[in-house]
Amino acid sequence: RNVRQLQLNGFNSVSTSIKLVTLLKMAAVSMQFVHRRALAMSVVILLLTAYTTLTVLVLTGRMWSTHSDTQWNASNHMNWIHQARSLQSNVSGTATTFPVQARVVSALPPGKQVDRMDQVKVESAVPPGKQVDQLSAEHRLSLRRESIKTACERFQRPLTTKEKRMLYATLVVDDVHRSLWCAVRKSGTRSWRAVMLILGGKFSNVSAALDHASHHDFQYLKRLSAKYRNPRDIEYRLKHYTKFMSFREPLGRLVSDYRQISLHDTSFRTKKCKAVVAYNNKISANKGGTSRRTDKDAWKNISFPQFVNYVTRFHGNKDKYEDLDGHWRPMNLICYPCQVDYDYYIDFESTTVTDDSSFILKALGAPQWLEMPKSNPSGNETKYSFLSQLSASQYQRLLSLY
Repeated sequence: RNVRQLQLNGFNSVSTSIKLVTLLKMAAVSMQFVHRRALAMSVVILLLTAYTTLTVLVLTGRMWSTHSDTQWNASNHMNWIHQARSLQSNVSGTATTFPVQARVVSALPPGKQVDRMDQVKVESAVPPGKQVDQLSAEHRLSLRRESIKTACERFQRPLTTKEKRMLYATLVVDDVHRSLWCAVRKSGTRSWRAVMLILGGKFSNVSAALDHASHHDFQYLKRLSAKYRNPRDIEYRLKHYTKFMSFREPLGRLVSDYRQISLHDTSFRTKKCKAVVAYNNKISANKGGTSRRTDKDAWKNISFPQFVNYVTRFHGNKDKYEDLDGHWRPMNLICYPCQVDYDYYIDFESTTVTDDSSFILKALGAPQWLEMPKSNPSGNETKYSFLSQLSASQYQRLLSLY
């Protein structure tokens, strides 16, 4: 094409040397254009190849993940529960060695992720080799508070209007002793209800208060939102009163919930068990099957896996977690410890729970004769025996929830 252009422009009569120089110049320009196009094509081909390779790897990974989930049996995830519990006990205050820097890791196999916090670094001032239960109650409670503050640094945000309403309806207020107690179900609630009844002057005997707390739930106890309507009154008490909450390892708390509704004949049990059966029937119908329990007494014999299906029914929809029943709702959505600066945290399953509670009672100015009633949380073996009944997907949903 270049030679032809030269001929059209009248270069036939020009000397050979001039023609050669001109041809070389035009050829150089053409080669630059060709080189740019070739480079661009090479880049496109490289990107297409990388995309194809990545797609194949992702599909292969999903297939392997699906396969590995089916192979992840109960004994596997029980091992992870044991690991997580031993690490978590460092922070909660049980009799284990507390390192200078403890790391709480979620109970997940390698490569699996939880869509919430999966790793938290906790700083501690406990000397190496020192055991938590050897510390004074004041020192231990202070360390626990600092640990939770550190863990909450990633989750600082203001409470929504709905969250405030739920929190204020949970906090029990005692104006005489200037205290606020956040009641977390299945973490020593009955004992603390009895104590708060005595502090409020409703009873002067522990056994009578315990009996009343067993049958009448929160009767005679004032909730913050029920007693005070003015936001200023509420904010004043949140700022100046002594605030404390009890907590418990989430899966142990869930097992305790199940045992309560499956063994105790109450109206609460009837209502919740019927809801569990109805939800599992719905699951079966959606899968094209028929319900295995169609008799009217099916709610009396619900299994733990059925119960877990019901508890995790909002899986993947975090906005719905707040609508779960308070017995198994995540504790951070009951007391909001990352938004409320509690003075004391009581670990219900700790070997130091009695000493810690006694220290708090003394700090509140409770009568000297008042002692914290004994609580008997179910042991780990009981918890693991129930958790071993779950499939890998059910266990994964629990981890995501809690």
